[in-house]
Amino acid sequence: MELDFSKIDSIGSPQKPANEFKATDHTNTPKTTRKPAEGKPETHSLQRKADHRKQQLAVSADVLKEYQANKRLTTSIVAEINHGLQQGQDIYDLFLKAVEGLALTTNDPDLMARSREAVQSVYGVGLKKPRAVEIEKQDTQKRLKRLTESLEEASDISDQLRLKRAIQAHQKRLDSL
Repeated sequence: MELDFSKIDSIGSPQKPANEFKATDHTNTPKTTRKPAEGKPETHSLQRKADHRKQQLAVSADVLKEYQANKRLTTSIVAEINHGLQQGQDIYDLFLKAVEGLALTTNDPDLMARSREAVQSVYGVGLKKPRAVEIEKQDTQKRLKRLTESLEEASDISDQLRLKRAIQAHQKRLDSL
């Protein structure tokens, strides 16, 4: 006994008849063409990590170069201090050289300026030590020379007036020392 399903097919079933085969495409082609490495999200993070590591190495190399340069300068300063001690140089100059070496070693550029100002104010102005006063005179004379050179180059009248006042103040300071 055979079953006849022809009447069911004629009713208007939304499905295709069972005797027709469905054509299915089992190939799965990607919609966008990508390179194999770009398609995976972990490759982006790996690239970022590699770039970050490269930047770290470059920064480390720069720091190492600066450290080595400072180390060489510090070594030469130590040699100058030893030579100065043997030659009998003034202790204030040697102290300032030692502070310069410390500033290079600790990478603190302001240490030298602060120490120099402290030596000038405490030992020069406060204790009237001749070498400290002489150091301050030298610094004041250098600034005075730069101010007079700037006065010759200045074209604006207000700049010239300010420079003249600064020159007068420096000359008074030199006279007081």
